[in-house]
Amino acid sequence: MQNKDYLLPGVAAILLAVATPIYWLGMSPSVGDYDILWQDMLSLGFYDILFASCLLLNIYIYLNLKHILNEQLNFNHIDLLVLIMVAINTLWLGTLFLDVASTVLPDNIVTQKKDVFLKINLSVSIGAIVIIGILLLAKSTELPTLLKIFAIMSVIQGVIGMTVFLSVTLIFIFPITMIILAMFFLRKPESIEIV
Repeated sequence: MQNKDYLLPGVAAILLAVATPIYWLGMSPSVGDYDILWQDMLSLGFYDILFASCLLLNIYIYLNLKHILNEQLNFNHIDLLVLIMVAINTLWLGTLFLDVASTVLPDNIVTQKKDVFLKINLSVSIGAIVIIGILLLAKSTELPTLLKIFAIMSVIQGVIGMTVFLSVTLIFIFPITMIILAMFFLRKPESIEIV
C-alpha cells in the first residue's frame, strides 16, 4: 500500500465530518418531527443536495473501510454489515426520488408508509453501526489504535442514536468519528519486513 492509496477516502471522511453538522443544523427545526422532515422530503433544495452528498460520501467511506480492512488486516468480519449500510444509505438516497414523485403522484401514494420507512431505516442503520463497532472491538487486539477508537465511537453513536434526548449530540459525535476514520485512512502505512 502506498501513502496515497487511501487519500480520497480520508478526504471524503473529512468532507463528511464537515457536511453532516451543516446539514443537521440546517435541518434542526425538523429534527424529531417526522411531519416536518417528511415535508422537506417533498421538495428539492440545497439540503437535499447536501443530504445526497452525505449519503454518497458515507457509502464511499464504508466501502473503502471494508477494502482496507480486507487488504491490510485480512479482516472480513464486517463485510456483510458494510453492505447492509450501503443498502440502507441507498434507500435513504431513494427518498430524494420521493421528492420528484411527490410532484407527479397523488400525495397519499407517496406518504402512506412514511413512518414505517423512516423507523425501519433508522433502526437498521443504528443496529449496523453498533454491530460494526462490536465486531471491530471483538478483534481489537489485531487492529490499529485508530480503528479501536473508531469502533468505540461507533458503539457510542449507536447507543446514543437509540435515545431520543441524547441523539442531538450525534451532530458532534459523528464528525469526530469521521475525523478518526480519516486519520486511519491518511496515516502512514504500516509495513512488515520479512527476513
